[in-house]
Amino acid sequence: MVGEDGPTVTVGELLLGRLHDLGVRHVFGVPGEFTMGFTDQVLAFDGIDWVGSSSELNAGFSADGYARVNGLGVIVSQFGAGELSSTNALAAAMVESVPIVSVVIGPSMEVMRGRALIRHSLVDNFPDSWVNVAGQVTVAQTSLAPECALREIDRVLSECWSQQRPVYIRIPADVSKTPVPRPSRPFTRPEPVSNSAQLDAFAVAVQRRLTHTERPALLVGNIPIRLGLGPAVAAFAAEHNWPVAAQAPGRGLFDESDPRFVGVYSGSGSHDSIREVVEGADVLVCLGVTFFEWSGLFTVDPDPDRIINLEQDSAEVAGTRFGPISMGAALGQLHEVAPSRTSDWPHDAAPLIESSELARAGARPICHERLWPALQGVLRPGDILVGEVGTSFFGLATMRLPAGDTVLMAPTWGAVGYVIPASFGVGVAMPERRVVSITGDGGLQMSSQDISRILAFDQHPIIFVINNRGYTSERAIEKEVGGRAQSHGEEIPDWRYGELPAVFAAKGAFVVHTVRTEAELAEILGGIEERPSRLMLIEVMADPSDVPEGMRQWTRKAAVPQS
Repeated sequence: MVGEDGPTVTVGELLLGRLHDLGVRHVFGVPGEFTMGFTDQVLAFDGIDWVGSSSELNAGFSADGYARVNGLGVIVSQFGAGELSSTNALAAAMVESVPIVSVVIGPSMEVMRGRALIRHSLVDNFPDSWVNVAGQVTVAQTSLAPECALREIDRVLSECWSQQRPVYIRIPADVSKTPVPRPSRPFTRPEPVSNSAQLDAFAVAVQRRLTHTERPALLVGNIPIRLGLGPAVAAFAAEHNWPVAAQAPGRGLFDESDPRFVGVYSGSGSHDSIREVVEGADVLVCLGVTFFEWSGLFTVDPDPDRIINLEQDSAEVAGTRFGPISMGAALGQLHEVAPSRTSDWPHDAAPLIESSELARAGARPICHERLWPALQGVLRPGDILVGEVGTSFFGLATMRLPAGDTVLMAPTWGAVGYVIPASFGVGVAMPERRVVSITGDGGLQMSSQDISRILAFDQHPIIFVINNRGYTSERAIEKEVGGRAQSHGEEIPDWRYGELPAVFAAKGAFVVHTVRTEAELAEILGGIEERPSRLMLIEVMADPSDVPEGMRQWTRKAAVPQS
């Protein structure tokens, strides 16, 4: 690494070295006049590559995808205009529990101390305005000075890793090149903290609560994915024979081909058999679960007496909280004292139609009822599936995924345009794995420029674009509100999506298809390679009035009559 044998490093090199210790091998960003010096440091640093992005927002979503499969992501932007563009992505990471380090290069220390009126500010003498904004979407913030650089970098990175959420590091442009003493040891990831007395008390409370349980069940969210607890959850379910349901953010933690997996739980929007397991459990163990309100669909009112809730650094049994206790330690104690379930549970989830049942002749149009089972047939064990909110979210909820698949979605924050930049970030982190991306026409119009990045890096994802000519979730809500047909902005320009890759790369670097009938779709799906040699974009033309079943239920809840 740069200056490896010397007694000092620059502040920029110090930060890059600490990030390298955490497993970071790429940083995403957009250059600017303030960032040039730090960008040069990244380019010269042995072990971390600079990955340019088309916008700071896309860089943030790429860092999100990268972090979910690599452990930590980094975005580099410049003061003011650049960093504010990435705020939406940081908010998504905050809500979805994704560890991202936002590195912002600002004006010099002299300029900030003098409160000069500068570019990319509100011209108001308050250079810390954007730090205050970052404080709303990150769990730790700092503005580095040479004398405290090592201490502050380690503090903020520790919070990022411990809390699995984004943090903010601002570096004045001159500070990034200021020499500081080389640290004597590498950065080590903080170990989870558990109070032994509290852990023992938790074990006693759990054993007491589980003594007479007959219908226990597990409900998993996204936190155990971040903490790498998938094998522990699988071992628990196998040994104790408990059914497992997942919230949408928790998909990919538990093998969905396992007979103990009952499906995706979305409150009142769930299939009856899934609701019976989750809501009918006499004890429900929740791992990293958030019961949140989404226009009524996901609202639940769980009886705290039947809930054992494992959070990242605490646990709760029938309303009594214990902590600090790491989720891994709490799950270990639960594994020791939990009884095996002897009673059966419903296995009558809605049947899925295999892709082979698509009509292979004629002009039968594509409908959502048959589309999503067909797309399920494309997936292979070990794929990375990246899904958009809206139509794709509800369609994906009906799919049962192969073993070893990783799922990337941001349904709680719900920002449209996540899929393409996140797919790019995943491809940078794990080029050896196949990526299947499913977005809508609205999502693609938000971030289509990152197809150029995918092509520039010679990545070969399979991208499905569901073209229903507008924002279908809003259109469906409008239909529910009195059945009115007029548009309230749901319609969008109908792009020629299949021609987009030709704007970004030479012919031969990609293959595109547009399908309008089941026969056309069946032919294309049957020809998809296990490992595509080129980017593949498949535009699926869908009826604007047709929606997945789960979306119908949601729109009935979400539709609010207008006066």
